[in-house]
Amino acid sequence: MKIFLLSLFLLLNFNGLAQTLIRGPYLQSATSTTMVIRWRTDQPTNSRVKYGLSLDAINEVIDNNASETEHEIKLTGLKPKTKYFYSIGSSTTVYQGDPENYFETAPVPGATGKYRFGVLGDCGTNSAIQGTVRDKVAAYLGSNYMNAWLLLGDNAYPFGRDAEYQSGFFNHYKEGFLKRNPLFPSPGNHDYDNDNFDRQNDHNVAYYKIFTMPTMGEAGGVPSETEAFYSWDYGNVHFLSLDSYGREDNSTRLYDTLGRQVEWIKKDLAANKNKDWVVAYWHHPPYTKGSHNSDTDPESMKVRENFIRILERYGVDLILCGHSHDYERSRLIQGHYGKSDTFNPAVHNVSSSSGKYDGSAESCPYIKKSATNNGTVYVVAGSAGQLGHTTDGFPHKAMYHSDAERGGGLILEVEGNRLDAKWIGVDGIIHDQFTIEKDVNKESSFEIVAGKSVELKASFIGKYVWNTGATTSAITVSPKDDTDFTVKDSENCVNDVFHVKVTHPQPIKLIAFSTAADADNLVTIKWISEFENEFSHFIIQRSTNAVDYQEIGQVKGGPNSTQVKNYEYIDQESPDLDVKADYYYRLKMVALDGRIEYSAIRAIKLREIILGNDPTILQSDIQIVPNPSSASQMQIKTADKVSLRAELTLIDISGRTHSTQKLTIEETPKPFLPGKMASGVYFLKVVVNGGVVVKKLVLN
Repeated sequence: MKIFLLSLFLLLNFNGLAQTLIRGPYLQSATSTTMVIRWRTDQPTNSRVKYGLSLDAINEVIDNNASETEHEIKLTGLKPKTKYFYSIGSSTTVYQGDPENYFETAPVPGATGKYRFGVLGDCGTNSAIQGTVRDKVAAYLGSNYMNAWLLLGDNAYPFGRDAEYQSGFFNHYKEGFLKRNPLFPSPGNHDYDNDNFDRQNDHNVAYYKIFTMPTMGEAGGVPSETEAFYSWDYGNVHFLSLDSYGREDNSTRLYDTLGRQVEWIKKDLAANKNKDWVVAYWHHPPYTKGSHNSDTDPESMKVRENFIRILERYGVDLILCGHSHDYERSRLIQGHYGKSDTFNPAVHNVSSSSGKYDGSAESCPYIKKSATNNGTVYVVAGSAGQLGHTTDGFPHKAMYHSDAERGGGLILEVEGNRLDAKWIGVDGIIHDQFTIEKDVNKESSFEIVAGKSVELKASFIGKYVWNTGATTSAITVSPKDDTDFTVKDSENCVNDVFHVKVTHPQPIKLIAFSTAADADNLVTIKWISEFENEFSHFIIQRSTNAVDYQEIGQVKGGPNSTQVKNYEYIDQESPDLDVKADYYYRLKMVALDGRIEYSAIRAIKLREIILGNDPTILQSDIQIVPNPSSASQMQIKTADKVSLRAELTLIDISGRTHSTQKLTIEETPKPFLPGKMASGVYFLKVVVNGGVVVKKLVLN
């Protein structure tokens, strides 16, 4: 019993107090909802990660009760694009959990934002350059978060063994990048035990034991089911980490186009055509004249001759490699698969610009269209740990910028449809940069209703110069008439054009319009409106040929109404119109802003009251009763049920005209004489449609 208690005491004491953190923590396989945290202790113990949204509230706990020295905990159920603080340790001890222990989850796949990625090639040298490059990259980032970082192979020298990873990699980056920034590596020849053929086949090297890669598509892309190559997403960027040195199935390499890796690459790229940006990275570059020569290096030659055309065909935007210990960068190029001296700028450069986008001559950004995605920029960034010599023919003819004089690291910045790459030297200076933009220089058309507004947004990210004088990325406009708007960048490289067509709302809608004449040929025009919008008035027009119209009256309308409204207008002149003609009526409808619409045309034929001009017919049809009589009693009528439109002229016996009037004579008697007529004999001239009759009147 005493022996058992002593053993238990020693075990608890050993597990609770004796462990030392010797590697990590480091972040792996980041997604929008998960994060893998790894670390190493010198003695076996259980594992615990605590995490939360603030350093004072790291209350969530994940435990692994297995006793291990290699610790790996996967956090799940995290919120996308969210900062978390964390600590690592055992059930009894916290090894690390200070304010610098934090990470940010990835955004949801496809989301746009401002993302920053570090790129280090051939970094694991345990050298002074390595530390300086690390510090200068960190200084450039400042308080900006590095969302992830990429390794381009040869991550630990000279053989990629575990102890070399400790001294040449983990000891250098543990305080700066590893604990805060998720890492996505790729292997190089030194990671394969410095060209050990057996290790290329069996992959039995430290690289695959140290790193945890997303092999089942959990971080995006098609599952590769191997840690040698894989893909991952960060927002609207799709990455492929490839293996240019290991053999798959003991036979095929990256340049074997029928091999397992290339077959997976084709499937992955086909499945991710919708991604805004596609970046591929591996170790051996297709173009270099640095410490390695792609005209003679077997892996680089075969990658160029057999493989990169596949990536170009799928529209890969950027290819990053290491291997040569310098910095080399092409323009936007396509279709070159031969040696350096066969590169023809006129044929292979998709753009003649430098891409630097810094205001210098011929420096506009490289512009691609998503529909075609022609052109790729190739970068060799293998001087994060050491510099090497150059080879014959340096610089390579495909390269726009080459620098073998200083070490450095690369930063990728992606925001929406703009990608910027900046190479930062050991002196902290940006010695090269380039910009790629997609789907800019747009010409767009908009249609708006007058009085409404529309937001116009530049297709590019930069400094904005609108023809209105605005300097924002978007403006809201409300033109009265059709107008073109433009926005340029400050370097005059990109120009968007917006055609804004202004449609004016229908000022009025008629649902009825009619004309009718009564027995006296008095024409009444009626119409009904369903709505009126900024409306002024109606002009009533009449014509004898349906072409030439004259205004005969106006009726006020509007200005705004959503109710049914009834209108009427009487043409007082119509009884006197010539009945031999047809008449046409229409409405001229006038909006408040002067716009005009016309109604349909309505035709009407006036009644011909007298069918002939025979005076005997008039004589018998028209009667004066009583006659003689006083002026107030005397009336005029027709003998039958007939209606006659007549012109009456009253003349005294001396021939002087007393009055003239137009009157409809019907069977019902009507007074027709003016008041205060003197007694005497008068003559009444009656004219009906060309026929004339004279009646003698006696007033007493």
